[in-house]
Amino acid sequence: MTSLNDKEYLVDENKVWFTGGYWPEGVPKQLKDVEGIDITPLWKGFIKSADDYGIWDSDICIFAYGSYMERVKLRKLFEYAKKFGTFLYHTLGIRKGDVVAIDLPNSINFVVAYMGCQYIGAIVQGINPTYKPMELLHALTMTKAKVLVLMDMLYIAGPATILPKTSIKYLIPSNFTDFLTADEETIQQLGIPSAKDKIPSETEDYKVYWMNQIIKETEPKDITVDIDPWADPAVYLMTGGTTGLPKVAMLSHANLISNLYMIKPWTNLEPGMVTIGSIPFFHSFGLTCVMSGALSLGMQMLLFPKPPSDDVLSETINKIDAPQGIIYTGVEMLFKRLTDYVDELGVEAYKKKYDFTEKLKYATQGAGPLHDYVRIPFENIFCPIRVGYGLTETSPVVSIAPFWGPNKSGKLGLPIPGTDWAIFDSENFEAGPICDGTLEKNNFGVEHTGEICVAGPQIMLGYLGKQKELEDNLKMWGGKRWLLTGDIGFMDEHGFCEIRDRKKSLIKVSGHSVYPKEVEELMGHHPAIDQVAVAGLPDESTGEKVKAWVILKKGFKVGKNIEVEDIKKWCLENMAKWKSPRLVEVARKLPVSITGKVQRRELQEKDITKMESGKEIKG
Repeated sequence: MTSLNDKEYLVDENKVWFTGGYWPEGVPKQLKDVEGIDITPLWKGFIKSADDYGIWDSDICIFAYGSYMERVKLRKLFEYAKKFGTFLYHTLGIRKGDVVAIDLPNSINFVVAYMGCQYIGAIVQGINPTYKPMELLHALTMTKAKVLVLMDMLYIAGPATILPKTSIKYLIPSNFTDFLTADEETIQQLGIPSAKDKIPSETEDYKVYWMNQIIKETEPKDITVDIDPWADPAVYLMTGGTTGLPKVAMLSHANLISNLYMIKPWTNLEPGMVTIGSIPFFHSFGLTCVMSGALSLGMQMLLFPKPPSDDVLSETINKIDAPQGIIYTGVEMLFKRLTDYVDELGVEAYKKKYDFTEKLKYATQGAGPLHDYVRIPFENIFCPIRVGYGLTETSPVVSIAPFWGPNKSGKLGLPIPGTDWAIFDSENFEAGPICDGTLEKNNFGVEHTGEICVAGPQIMLGYLGKQKELEDNLKMWGGKRWLLTGDIGFMDEHGFCEIRDRKKSLIKVSGHSVYPKEVEELMGHHPAIDQVAVAGLPDESTGEKVKAWVILKKGFKVGKNIEVEDIKKWCLENMAKWKSPRLVEVARKLPVSITGKVQRRELQEKDITKMESGKEIKG
């Protein structure tokens, strides 16, 4: 039987992040020493937390749609979830290990479906609601999901054409109104779209059951399922993996539960705190740090089906009682947008109109780097913001910068309790770590750059059906199972890691290694540049050349007060010639994923396609 006392999950307390003077006071070094830790199936963990914190009759879920807010007490949420799980089990015959795909925005609906699946041991597959039909087909085919839960409006956008090609036997459409208690007139005024009349009652390929009917008509029953938290998957999440190819990461109950208890002491999370849920739950960041965090740690989740405008967010916060404070988990784009909004309104005017600055206690940023030109203005207005680092494969959190005590900006922070990390040769893992975080090894600094590898109980079970990728990305060393992250970086003498870039993003210019992240950071200091993305393009003479796509700040316009050549000249004056972009294109917007990551590859591939067809590229 697996235990947190196993050698694989213990970290050498002589590592420099413990001894270098930066480890936060009072935070346990080992996960086994975190107060209240109990590795159980998720459903039992949710119940334990409700009992421990005495929050059965507390508001746990607040759903915001425009100016309307629906509050759900934890007891009622459990009732909804048991009804949904009972229906899956007794009516549809879904059993432990069967896959239920949830294609929903953040909502009460998502939480109910997720919890209902955990009640019976079904595996939740998170689906991005923006998927086009062929993307959805690929995702459902990989997992062989039997049930698809989706927002009714999504059905007419394409799923109807691809479902007969999948293993889906049961379709469960839902609508935001399914869990709203407002009167009919109020609901009509909200203008929530519906496609109920567009969805068939049944087809020859699958049966259709509406979620609102399931909740109304199902009598919840006690169901006992034998779940091994260490071995049984709880969630399947789509990921680009560490090589960029679409995969399904299998996360166990123990992976997800352990990651929550790793985070808890690091951020001083307390029952009653409000956690803002605008990052999507189909992604591990939102799933763990917002939804499961609230259910397991006694916090309230404030849900938005999509990131709201900053005036709506601020107005909603005005309506929230948050005596324990608010934690905002998001991506850099959201924090920059909020800061820009406050600047436009004026800081004093904003504080007079809204109380967000008083209520917000912590902010954590993930899914990409946190640049100082975003961090510093945000902290001047609101509160400390700390960068977190992780991957879908790590449930997702690996490290967080300390919230109190000494800290270093521009770094990944320190590995959270129970997590080990080391730098390995990116081409030869078997040679052992370049830097393992011990003074004996002493290979600290940028000259000892390699692949960041992590170990701990939050590391996934593996990729579904991908034995080759398992061999490539999960390897044993020193009695531990290591995930090769694909991130290239180094460790300093205090245990902080810094990413140079992704292994697959590296640009080679005349033999020099150019890291897009570094060039983006430097260009972010140009007075006219608001946002920037950097990638490499093929070049006959140098192998690759650097191109930058930039968005200009308000007040700057090409041909009026700035020229592309001015930006190129500034780059040459502020960085090595081989790092400087040979091409600079001024864009109206940069493509971003739903989690806020700039899609460099999309920009890169468009230009490569043009080059291959003989067309001239901008810059």
